[in-house]
Amino acid sequence: MNWWKRLWRRTQMEAQLEKELSFHLEQHMSQLVARGRAPDEARREARLSLGGPELVKEKCRDARGTHWLEDLLQDTRYALRTFRQNPGFTLVALLILSFGIGATTVMFAVINSVLLRPLSYPEPDRLVTLRLFTEQIGELWGFSNLDFGDVKRESQTLALAAWTYGGGTISEPGEPEYVKGRQISAELFSTLGISPVQGRAFLPDEDRPGAAPLAIISYGLWQRDFGGGPSTIGRSLVYDGKPYTVVGIAPAGFQLDGESDLFTPLEPRRNTDPRMQNRRARFLRVMGRLRPGFGLAEGRAELALIARHLAEEYPKSNTGLSMIAYPLQKELVGDVGSTLWLLLCAVGLVLLIACVNIASLLLARAVSRERELAMGVALGAGRSRLARQCLTESAILGLGGGVLGVVLAFVSIHPFVAFWPGSLPRAEEVHLDWRVLVFAVGASFLSGLLFGLAPALRVPVRGVEQTLRAGARSIAGSSRRWHSAFVISEIAVAVVLLVSAGMLGHTLLALSSLDPGFNVHDVIAARFALSPGTLGNPEQVREAWQDVLDRARRVPGVDSVTLAGIIPMREGENSLPYWTTATPPPPNHESVALASCVSPDYLKVMGIPLRQGRFFTEHDRIGSEPVVVIDDNLAQHAFGTKDAVGKRIWIPAMSPSPVLVVGIVGHVRHWGLAADDQSRVRDQMYYPFAQVPAPLLHFFSSIMSIAARTTIPPLKVVEAFRRELRGAAGDQALYEVRTMEQLVSASLARQRFLLLLFGIFAGLALLLACIGIYGVLAYLTNQRVPEIGVRMTLGAKPLEVMRLLLGESLVMIFIGVGVGIIAALAAGRILNRLVEGMRPADVSTFAITIPVLVIATLFASFVPARRASRVDPVSALRQQ
Repeated sequence: MNWWKRLWRRTQMEAQLEKELSFHLEQHMSQLVARGRAPDEARREARLSLGGPELVKEKCRDARGTHWLEDLLQDTRYALRTFRQNPGFTLVALLILSFGIGATTVMFAVINSVLLRPLSYPEPDRLVTLRLFTEQIGELWGFSNLDFGDVKRESQTLALAAWTYGGGTISEPGEPEYVKGRQISAELFSTLGISPVQGRAFLPDEDRPGAAPLAIISYGLWQRDFGGGPSTIGRSLVYDGKPYTVVGIAPAGFQLDGESDLFTPLEPRRNTDPRMQNRRARFLRVMGRLRPGFGLAEGRAELALIARHLAEEYPKSNTGLSMIAYPLQKELVGDVGSTLWLLLCAVGLVLLIACVNIASLLLARAVSRERELAMGVALGAGRSRLARQCLTESAILGLGGGVLGVVLAFVSIHPFVAFWPGSLPRAEEVHLDWRVLVFAVGASFLSGLLFGLAPALRVPVRGVEQTLRAGARSIAGSSRRWHSAFVISEIAVAVVLLVSAGMLGHTLLALSSLDPGFNVHDVIAARFALSPGTLGNPEQVREAWQDVLDRARRVPGVDSVTLAGIIPMREGENSLPYWTTATPPPPNHESVALASCVSPDYLKVMGIPLRQGRFFTEHDRIGSEPVVVIDDNLAQHAFGTKDAVGKRIWIPAMSPSPVLVVGIVGHVRHWGLAADDQSRVRDQMYYPFAQVPAPLLHFFSSIMSIAARTTIPPLKVVEAFRRELRGAAGDQALYEVRTMEQLVSASLARQRFLLLLFGIFAGLALLLACIGIYGVLAYLTNQRVPEIGVRMTLGAKPLEVMRLLLGESLVMIFIGVGVGIIAALAAGRILNRLVEGMRPADVSTFAITIPVLVIATLFASFVPARRASRVDPVSALRQQ
């Protein structure tokens, strides 16, 4: 019979055991009576010979192998009965635990979904992303189309695919609307190992110049514009003025660095996009899948060989250029991992304080139950048996808190993801799964073990007689040490969280006070899509953009309008190499500047100061001398002086001849208030949109934005802007509309988010620490009532009693503060590495946070100390 059946039939087996023991006892009695013993004496000798019925029963139960489970059930029933008798303690403990475990479970669920769970592709561990690296700049995310083609042909270890950003206006079917798009190579779907939900992917012959225009649409666009019907395959849509045939429907939720509604083949752009033939134009994102039999190390080694071969064959563009392969998941996750782990550590500290708080409460209960436990020892129970009883109580408490915590996590996980600043990678995949539940159960049991350990160690094994004789208010020195250690640890953890929140607050204030380099007030910026019918003719493109500016100026409330290729603090960059002498530097060792093409009113709209010279005028256009305006950073870096007007710099991407510097403007924090100082490209230059060469106008029109300074609140002109700028055909679109104040605020969104969470965690930690020190001091003073009565009988005044208790509390507080300061300095170093723009901890941070904690904890200590000072000495002595 297995152990489960033995446990299930326990009642029957107990009855059989009782009958068997009775039988053996009667048999032995009969033998003794037959030898002449009196019946009473025979019964007594039989019992002594048997060794005591209960002891024999215990041995028989041990032989069954189910005794441990029977003890567990007994301890569980006892624990539930105890908790039912103390509903206040149980409710407080469960609430504290549920918040700690719930918050920890939410953070682990996000980490599990974003960082730990494999990508939802077949064999995701074999997917990689490729990056370039140069000593001068560091890592580059983009490949040129020509380099991609060479690597794809030569690689034996990797099956490669590429894509780049796009977008345009779909004018049919339905009303014209701008959609985000991606140009992809034909191998992309097969490389990822996925297939369209309907139709097919692109064929290799369809990803070539001159091929018929085909499109794969997103699942959302399929449902929105085509009704989700199966007849969509083969239908036509008009995208940027050209009819495309729909050949496939992408899977729901499929993304390439954000949502996109239209996927078109990459290579047909070769005839219209000059970048496709330029080995220096690195704009393609490349991913790959390791072929069977090859690992990441072999793929990296082969890429190193290919990079050397390309550098030898194309020294002007590829010298000093190396290629690196990373797991694709690292690319998709980005830098969010450090923030998630940081938050998990923070909520872990809150959970730790919660556990210490409950441990303190359980220890107080254990001390008050010492006589009960000592009675168990006197009756034969071993220390391990009583320790198991204490640990079972704490485990049940932990599991109850865990169940409530999981419910809390289930309710709050989606609001937390929605609250995340910006876009959280893989946000649509975040949910509670079996891994998260296992983590929650493990955290619950671990918490139960943590706060149940101290009471279990209090089980008396020596001095049982003294414990049984001791008064109800006696308290051992070891118990005081445990309670003091708990208070000190709570305060230390609270100091870490308070100082961390203070550092983040100091950082946010410092960053918010920085000058962004432009006037952020009353400016609105938006991306803009021209009418597809104008994009085929360069002259029509120039006229269309001028018409956009003229129409925008007519909108009521608009003061001035400009075009810009790059808007500060918004996604988008155009980094161009430059040099200041006729002799160019070695390939890939050039200085790099952020370049933006703008119209003449750009400085007026953005409020950027002109330091020297002039800005662009209507005379700076195609056919006139190429000119550029640089910021003071580039002037100092390139010429060693900020007096660079009239000097010339070589910018191959703009002109084969040197370009004249006509003005110097102030530096703009394009990368954000926090990130700009650490950015790898800080030099900035501006060139006239009117001097963009005709072959590039189609591409530049796809990235241009419009910005306007207004005389009324900027958002009030948005609808008028949309109506005015729709154009004669009604197919021009304004999208991604933001005020500059919103963009500046968004650049600090992560710091603000961390400050809010750390502030909440620090507040909880401070509250729990105050509750902990109040509970401990109230318990200790209550146990010391007779001692206080003696002191007051001998002449101690209430103020002296209060000073004594507050002094003991201050000792615990200052020790906890000292330990916490050391830990906070270490935590500050971690924050400096993980948070952009983080300021180091300074004296002011400690000077603000530490007094707050000391005052709060002293106030929590004052209440029990004041109560103790009002004890009646006669009543106190009678309690002894």
